[in-house]
Parts: sequence; C-alpha cells; structure tokens
Amino acid sequence: MISFEIDNNSSKSLYVQLYEKIKGEISEGRISTGERLPSLRGMADSLGISVTTVKLAYDQLVAEGYLLSRPQSGYYAASVAGASAGTEPDGGSFEDSNSESKSGSEIRREPLSYDPETFDFVKWKRCMASVLNDSPEQLLIGADRQGEPALREEIAKYLYQSRGVICTQRQIVISAGTQQLTSHIARLLKLMAIGHVSVEDPGYMPVRSTFRDWGFSLSCIPVREDGIEIEKLPANIRTAVYVCPQNQFPTGVVMPIGRRHQLLEWAERNDSIIIEDDYNSELRYSSRPIPALQGLDQGKRVVYIGSFSSTLFPAVRISYMVLPRCMVDLYSRISENYDQTCSKTEQLTLAEFMRRGYYSTNLKHVRKLYSRKLQEALAAIREYGSEGGFITAENTQSGINITLRLDTHVRVIAEGRPGRNRSDEVQHELAERLVEAAARTGAKVRDIEQLDHDGRVYMIFNYSQIPLGEVQTTVKNMIASFKSAVNLGSLDMPSVYEVVRVTDGRPVFLQEHYDRLEKSLAAMGRVPEFSCEELRECIAGLVSESGVRDHNIKIEADVEGFSRLYLSPTHYPEPELYETGVKTDLFRGERRSPNIKMMDRQLREATDEAIKANGLYEVLLVDRNGQITEGSRSNVFFIKDGEVYTAPSEKVLLGVTRSKILEIIRYLGAALHEEAVAAEDIGSFDAAFISGTSPKVMPIASVGEVSFDVNDPILRKIMEKYDEY
Repeated sequence: MISFEIDNNSSKSLYVQLYEKIKGEISEGRISTGERLPSLRGMADSLGISVTTVKLAYDQLVAEGYLLSRPQSGYYAASVAGASAGTEPDGGSFEDSNSESKSGSEIRREPLSYDPETFDFVKWKRCMASVLNDSPEQLLIGADRQGEPALREEIAKYLYQSRGVICTQRQIVISAGTQQLTSHIARLLKLMAIGHVSVEDPGYMPVRSTFRDWGFSLSCIPVREDGIEIEKLPANIRTAVYVCPQNQFPTGVVMPIGRRHQLLEWAERNDSIIIEDDYNSELRYSSRPIPALQGLDQGKRVVYIGSFSSTLFPAVRISYMVLPRCMVDLYSRISENYDQTCSKTEQLTLAEFMRRGYYSTNLKHVRKLYSRKLQEALAAIREYGSEGGFITAENTQSGINITLRLDTHVRVIAEGRPGRNRSDEVQHELAERLVEAAARTGAKVRDIEQLDHDGRVYMIFNYSQIPLGEVQTTVKNMIASFKSAVNLGSLDMPSVYEVVRVTDGRPVFLQEHYDRLEKSLAAMGRVPEFSCEELRECIAGLVSESGVRDHNIKIEADVEGFSRLYLSPTHYPEPELYETGVKTDLFRGERRSPNIKMMDRQLREATDEAIKANGLYEVLLVDRNGQITEGSRSNVFFIKDGEVYTAPSEKVLLGVTRSKILEIIRYLGAALHEEAVAAEDIGSFDAAFISGTSPKVMPIASVGEVSFDVNDPILRKIMEKYDEY
C-alpha cells in the first residue's frame, strides 16, 4: 500500500495530492513498471477519502500514460522513461485469446460520429478568406487580451437582439471554454473579497471543481422543479451563486420569471453576485428561447456566460462572459497578466460570420435539424428501451443532448461483508461499462455520477452530431450495448447467478433456481445469505415496483455474501420463431466450471460478438475434443429416429429448463441418450432444439450449413408439454 497522508489544510484538492504522489512514485521508480496499484475502494479506504476522488486521480494518471487500466483487473504502473524496470503483474500478459476484441475497451475512445449537415463550412471559409485577404495586417498584431473588439461588438449586438442581454463590448471578455472563464471569475471574486460560492446540486461538476481548486468554500444547493432553492442560499455571507436558469444542467429545469426576480432580490439584499451560465438556451425546441436573467438585472450583479461550441461546431472553443459594470475595472487590473487563449484568426472570422448574418441563419438551420434528430432519438428509445422501464429520456426540450435514466430496479437482498459500499462500487463500475459500450456503437454518452443511486444510472447522450438518417440505428445499437453490459453482471468479484422468468407477475420454477444457486455457492465454499422465501418476497416487491408482468429477473451472489437482484434486460423470441426455428452455428469454446452458474465474461463477450457478426440467434460450444456441449446461454438437444441426445451432466450447466425437459422426455417414453454429440456428426440428426429461461424450447432451423426439421414430431410434443408446465 502506498504510504501517504492527506493534508486537509492544503490549497490543493485531494485528488491532485494523490495524483502527484503516485506520479512521483512511478517517475522515481519506487512503483515498478507492471506493479498493480490498490483498487479504487482499497485506496479510498486506506486514505479515508471517497472512491470518486481516487478515480479522478487514477483517470488523470491513465490519461498522461503513468497508469494502464486493465478491464476487470485493475490499474498497473506503465513504463515511464527514467523509472525502474519491473515485471508483468501476476496473471500473465495483458494479452489473451480475445485481446483484439478487448483492446477497444482498454482505451476509452471518442465516438467518430459527425454530421456535415450541422454547419456550412463554405460560408465559414468565405469569411476566413475575407479576413486573410482584406485585412491581413490585423494578424500581424498580437491578440487583444480581452478578445477582439470586432467580435465583442458583434456579440453585444446579437445578445441584445436574441437574449435580452444589455451590455457594451467593453463588458465582454472572450476566452477558450467555460472553465477558463470560471478561473477569470474566481480571480475577480478574490479581489472583491468574496470567498464563498454556491453551486447547483446536481450541477456542472467542472465549474464546481474549478472553484474548489481556487480555494473557495462551497455550498451545494438543491435544484427542484423551478430551479435552485433560493431559500437555502446564504443569508448573511457575501457570496457568488452559479446557476443555469434557462436550461439547468443536467435536469433541464427552467426557472420561472417569479423565481428569477426572487434570485435577483436575494443578490441585492445579500450584496452577492450571480453567475448565469446560458447553457444551450438558444437551442430550445418546444418554445421560444427564454430571455436571459442578465437583462432583468440590467447589468448590476449578473455575470453572463455563453459559448459558440454547440451552435457552430465543436472545434470552435470560443466562449465569452459579460461582466456587470462594477467588475469591468477589476478585470482591467488583472487582464495584463493573462494572454488571450482564442485564435485571433478564428475570432475575426466569427465576427465576419456574425456581421454577414450567417450565424443567425445557421442557428435557425440547426434548431430545425436538431429538433428532428431529437424526435428520432426519442422514438427509438420508446421502441427499443421502454420495456420494463429500462431506458427513460429526460431533459428533452432543448440543447444538443438528452438525459438517459437507466433503471434495473435493483434490490439488495443481503449486504454481506462488504456492506453498502459494494453496492455503490458495482453501480460505479456499471456506469463506466455503459459509457464504453456506447462508444463502441458510435454513441457519445457520459455518466452523471452525482445523480446515480439505487441501481439507477443517469447519462448524458449527445445526439446532435449523429447524421439524421443514422439516429434511430445508433440509438438501437446503443441500447442493445447497454443491455449486454447490464447482463454481464457484477465486476471484479467471483459471483454466481440465476435468471428467473416472471410470467404473469409470478416467478417460474423459483425453488429449482434457488437450489441450483445454493449448489453453485457451495462449490465456492459459501451458503446463501437469504432463504427461498426471502427471495420470493424480494421478487414480489420488484415486480410490484417495476410493474412488469413477463420479464427476466437476475439474482447475483458473490463470494463475500453480497447478493442482489434486478430486472435483466429481456428480449423474448418472436412467436414466429417457434414455427420457423432459429439460425445457429458452432463456436470453439468451453466453460471453465460447467456445473457452476458463474459468469465467464471473456467467453460471453466472444460469443456475443460471433452472434451479432453472423446474424445468429445462438452459438453452440464445441470443446477441445470436438464435442458439442451446450449453447452460449442455453442447453442443446439433438433428435434422431425419435430418440433424444444431449451432453452428459458433467459437461454442461444443469439448466432448470433442461431438467424439466428431461422429465418430459421420460414422460413421453422417448429414448434419452446423455452422451456428447461430435460436431462432425450433426448432419446425421433429424432435428435439434435449444432450451433456456427466455427461449423455453426453441427449434433449431440450422447449424451453419446443416439444416434440421423444425416440425419433427418428438420435438413438437416436447414443446407442447413444456408450455403446459
């Protein structure tokens, strides 16, 4: 364990202290290349800090190349010039049989979706050419530290016409991004002897972090349906409050006019400053853009912040703020100490772009385009994600993104030794997995960690850069990736699981599932920390809460006794498949412990990829001896001359559905052979079927190029009898 003491009196944030300590240890060679660092939870517990703080430090070290993040394994010191050489961590090489498929998840990559229809670059090039051709001498002079006067003049005119902001160009400061503007505001507040800032909760975390890093004391004020709770703002401390009154991030709440006046009255009464972030307010689709708070204040106590990134194109990092008159001279005192960070060429180009009316024209265009994309995205979410309340869209009235609420209605049955911390850890790991899964489909989402709770994960989904014709497909694939991520179960802890089918609101074969769970735990030297009746009561509560009547519920229990259940994203076969049968193929692979229902994530990810790539319903596993054992998530049976063949018990997961089918076969008097079927011999069989919680008894139409009779008499009798069960 790294020896390290947190200095709570330091001006540096906790995660910066941890980041610098680990960076130094790696650079000096005291942490060797390949050495495994403590887990997020382990490091947090040893230092008495939050997991989130550790995660921020680790993520920064990964980004800078000091650490490697190895999925389902942990964090390892990377090779750094000047550091002592080490060895690979225990467990062998980073590469494995599926290293090619895993490489994309080790480095979180940005989705590559973009839509050229969102911006007219011909007009932009025309304006840039005008700057270069008509006034090149301007580019031979250094940039104005406050921002180019021509652009500030255009911004002042535009803000008055479109947002009701009252200002002169002298009050405007241009910079690269909201966070840099926030740093300028922090400097000004220090000069005004203001040492306290109130922020929205939930709210925009980077701004909160900036003020904290500057040493301000913070108050996190709850946001309700009409905006920040003004009644909870400081009443006797001169402060600044950061708000998004037009489109609160991440809730989308709009502050009504009455509350706006109350906020202004509070600022006047408390001699305080309001920082108004006009977040994406110009992109409102259900009504006209809402006027800015600054206009009501008439330039006295409101610092107004705006940006061009979402209304032009992402690479333009031009943001601006409008200072109240009382802060303009203060800014003049500090401006000489800071260079302008925005390209002068881009500033002058944007000024010309606005002067010619192109900006207003483009804004009208993208409002219409983004509105259509939003409707396409919402339609796809309703079609592919609404079952069981799995995905709900929130904050759907404006902006370039929407908030997705993913809800599996998780219920903790037993906390075991880890206690509540385990539940929080599982949820955090799931959120990370969802972000990575979406990126692989070309969708850009990010977790809103401050909203996540009790199995609910909230994510911002940016749909604006997806071409209109691809929105529905992208959302469909994104939701499918979410379902796969959830179905992988808990991370980083050996655990067993069961999937129980709920039919008409009642669990099917629950006692049999409980008995198998008990056997699986016994193989790991554990016993269930709950009874079958307690499990039944939990399922009844989940069914009542979620309102599902026909769905799958997943039960997980890990080696430390932590146990939970939740709605497993479910897609039951279409009825016609029971008539036509399904396509399958062979896949070389086998479970490590066939009789224990334990998630083999490496095998599951590989088989899922094969199923998706080849348009299959299922793949059948072929072991090292060339024998077919079972499906990736089902048992498999073959029929020849009215006799049934299936792999012996010791080679397969003893499915609950499988056990019922064996009873049915004996009841029907058909011959049953529990012996392996060689992959090369499948062409000699008349029929085949798979069985499982979701498919029940499903005919196989083909295995690769080999076709089967989906109307075989014994197959149809088994299907009929199972439906009676």
